[in-house]
Amino acid sequence: MNIQMKKIYLTLLSLLALATTACNDFLDVRPKGEKVENDQFETAKGFEDAIYGVYGSMTDKALYGMDMVWGIPEILGQNLRCDATDTHNLARYKYTDNKDLKARFSKMWSKGYETIGYANNVLQNLDKKDPAEFPLYKAYRAEMLGVRAMMHFDLLRLFAPVDRSKRGIPYVKTFNFSVKPFSTVGECLDFIIGDLTEAEGLLKDMETMAYPRDNGQYERFCRWRESHINYYAVQALLARVYWYMGNNAKAAEYAEKVINSNLFPLVDVTEVQNRIAGVLSPKETIFGLYSQQYLEWSSTYLYTWQSYVSYIAYDNSGGTNYLMPWSALYALDLAGTEQDFRKNHFRVESSLAKCLKMVDYPTIENNNVSTRPELISGISLINVSELYLIAADALLSTNYDMALKYFNDEIRSRGLSPLIAGQTLTSERIFNEYRKETFCEGLHWFNMKRLNRDILSNAESRTIPANDDIYVLPIPEEEMEYRPEANNNQ
Repeated sequence: MNIQMKKIYLTLLSLLALATTACNDFLDVRPKGEKVENDQFETAKGFEDAIYGVYGSMTDKALYGMDMVWGIPEILGQNLRCDATDTHNLARYKYTDNKDLKARFSKMWSKGYETIGYANNVLQNLDKKDPAEFPLYKAYRAEMLGVRAMMHFDLLRLFAPVDRSKRGIPYVKTFNFSVKPFSTVGECLDFIIGDLTEAEGLLKDMETMAYPRDNGQYERFCRWRESHINYYAVQALLARVYWYMGNNAKAAEYAEKVINSNLFPLVDVTEVQNRIAGVLSPKETIFGLYSQQYLEWSSTYLYTWQSYVSYIAYDNSGGTNYLMPWSALYALDLAGTEQDFRKNHFRVESSLAKCLKMVDYPTIENNNVSTRPELISGISLINVSELYLIAADALLSTNYDMALKYFNDEIRSRGLSPLIAGQTLTSERIFNEYRKETFCEGLHWFNMKRLNRDILSNAESRTIPANDDIYVLPIPEEEMEYRPEANNNQ
């Protein structure tokens, strides 16, 4: 076993207790740090506590609490900048020149596999049980399959190329000491689809989501379904995966399933500004993570200005000449009289452009007293607006009228005028809109990678040709140390 895998396994054993809880209300779940008892998985409550712990591990700062959302992808995608040395190198795609940056990659990798290990531990213990003894057995299994698939997919998108024949990452399905071999990108994608397809089947006849949301009628585990990998989150993930693979027919199919459920209505223009500002939208969020710590992290890095710490949008108001500052992005494809309500996400102060889209700034500015206590505090990770654009792009060449409808629905909800006769919907227009819509969510970088787009670099004021040296982050050295077979199969 290599050092990295030993480290991951030992951490899993020592931290599983921190991933378990025993509270009566999901929104009050807190890790207690108690020793894991032998009967952890003897009751439904034990399984549910462990599952809550899995979701808690996903909120780690190295994962969806920061680095897998805006912390790293938004720097790579030239949307945000930070003057710290590691992010300075990151924005210039100098991945091996700074030890702090390499340490961030390593932590993202190890924490990702820790979360996968947590999920696999739950799955392995479920395999030992009689499903008839656990009324929510299917939900438990489906959610952990969904977490495993999502975590592998995002690690794959970061640390492997798009080419299906190239080396991917280890796809880990067990919780044990063995070193798992690397799979090809294609094999990983097949495993991801397999896990998500099984999860979809398990949840099909038991999903409890409704709109408007009504959590009072459900038992604890079935409440707040947008904070669990639910049936529609699985379908949304399948849409993402198939779109990334270039399978537009399947991407459109799954995106339309979620849209046509009518459970996730697009917000009104008056709601755009704060819909996911540190909370899960009661309309548009398909899946997100509850987190109290996220308020502090997003405040520190996105709200409060501190040199060499803060993340700010590229902005030319101070006399700089960036190739694509945020204001130029939101001016693309815009008629003179239109108002894009998403521009309200940005606050320019002393020539510094803060993007507060993902920050619960109303609470911060209210002396940290929540202004929306009825909403789930945390990180919104899958939103229905993205699916409208995936559907529009995937259908563009086969069903233009439907593609246009989805595109118009999405931009209209953001305050823009729908395209009319004489205006043609193009893939470039969808690309621009996707970047605007997902700004600060960490998704633009993966769309660039999917398309192998040349990079319009704000950091270097030049266009950088697309290549795998840029689009593939280096797998941590300690992971490769005892893997001669992986080093020979790149």
